[in-house]
Amino acid sequence: MKARHAVKLFSLLLGVLLAALLSACDISMPALPTLKSKHVTVSADSYRMTVSTRAATVRDLLEELRITVGPQDRVEPDLWQETADGASVVVTRVEVREEIETHVVAFQQRVIKSEALAPGTRKMLQLGATGQEEVVYRIVSEDGVESRREELLRRILEPPIDEIIAVGMESGLPSVPISGTIAYLSGGNAWVMRDASGSRRPVTSSGDLDGRVLALSPDGNWLICSRVEANGAPDVLNSLWIVGTTVLNEEPRPLDIFGAVYVEWMPDAQSFVYSTAERIGGAPGWKAHNDLWLAELSDLKPAGQHTGAEFVTASTSPLLPAAPDELYGWWGTNFSLAPDGRSVAYGRPDGVGVVDLETKKDTRLLSFAVFHTYGDWVWLPEMSWSSDGQFIVCSSHGALAGQSPEDSPVFDVLVMDRAGKLQVVLAPEAGMWAAPAWSPPDRRVLGRHENRIAYGVARLPRDSQNSRYDLYIMDRDGSNRVQVFPPDGWEGLVAPDRAWSPDGRLLALSHEGNLYLLDPETGEWSQLTSDGSSVQPRWAG
Repeated sequence: MKARHAVKLFSLLLGVLLAALLSACDISMPALPTLKSKHVTVSADSYRMTVSTRAATVRDLLEELRITVGPQDRVEPDLWQETADGASVVVTRVEVREEIETHVVAFQQRVIKSEALAPGTRKMLQLGATGQEEVVYRIVSEDGVESRREELLRRILEPPIDEIIAVGMESGLPSVPISGTIAYLSGGNAWVMRDASGSRRPVTSSGDLDGRVLALSPDGNWLICSRVEANGAPDVLNSLWIVGTTVLNEEPRPLDIFGAVYVEWMPDAQSFVYSTAERIGGAPGWKAHNDLWLAELSDLKPAGQHTGAEFVTASTSPLLPAAPDELYGWWGTNFSLAPDGRSVAYGRPDGVGVVDLETKKDTRLLSFAVFHTYGDWVWLPEMSWSSDGQFIVCSSHGALAGQSPEDSPVFDVLVMDRAGKLQVVLAPEAGMWAAPAWSPPDRRVLGRHENRIAYGVARLPRDSQNSRYDLYIMDRDGSNRVQVFPPDGWEGLVAPDRAWSPDGRLLALSHEGNLYLLDPETGEWSQLTSDGSSVQPRWAG
């Protein structure tokens, strides 16, 4: 009891003592400053007003006036700035939206020279038609007025069709005798010359060949070509057509095969193999299937026994399944059919191999590092079979000391046997576009001109992607190498674009848009065309 009274007494004395101390020190709390009113002019939503406010910042002022600010809107001065007497605050309403517009795409007029027309004669080969494109814009508006427009995307809905006019020209070239049939492309059409260069004539007139496929049958009587499929489904790359080369003015006929990127005739000249792709948006514009099909033709009559009116049909069957997921498979695969038609060599970004088309056995012959192009394209090796079907010559990505394998600029020409037991570099650092091609044997003279190899050599071996090339000939073992084209002082070839004659004695090649006939034995050459657009020679018969 006494303890409780003592605690109360202590608390009372402590309170009295604190009050006395505070009174002695005369401690008092400072008064808060009073905010003065400011006159501020506010512009927002087409209104302009001057208000009296005690708001400390622009944000406070706008909240006081119940003016909301969107995430895209612009306020000057910034929301965190202090208000000042006589200041102006401007709120600009900003709207960002996307808008799609459809535009007409004008067609272009192309004039091509034609040696098949009389000099000065003009002929309409294809009527022009406008296309359509869709453009997506990003539009910025300020207070309802467009202030900026930025293009985000442009895509073709319907491509324009060029107007193509052929103008006759005097070639002034003497007619040169040739054996068999040479086919080639010029001005978007397929042309042939048979027996002599003076007999050249177009076998198509549509002007819409895309250049992906131009395959001349072994007897020289039939030509398969690919046309742009302008009116088909949007994912269709092209369509295959066949035309005879022996009947004048024969009309090409569709084969009902679409999206072909490779075609090669079988030895029987009654069937062919092909590979397909589909059209896609963006680079490179297609996606390869890396498949292989056999097409067997019916109602295909021998030369001189058809009128040009028969309908040719193709029944197809798969040889190799699609493999779109192969390494860089979107770009495609190079194929080369063996002389007997029973096997096919393939070239992929990382190597070369052979597939037996009957057993489906896949034998990898060569492996190398994928070449990094740092672009939307892929380098693929090109292959060619010896006439006996025992060896393959190809371009190969080589190694360079001190360089990463993928970045090595070295590309060799290499020969190997089909079993994969022999590999020999025949032409080191020839270049990525060397395109070696084995010659057919000259059966008229035993052993002569048999199994020679034509190939390109880059003038800048360590920059062969952009280099010009010289055409060389060598024996199958790499000996007797000699440059055969172009003559001294001429520009080099962009890439070897050539075809051996059926007897293996001569070469037809394209240089600067004209065809030349070359005898590699003597070095003599003759110009066959002068239209400036002749490419992709094919020789058979």
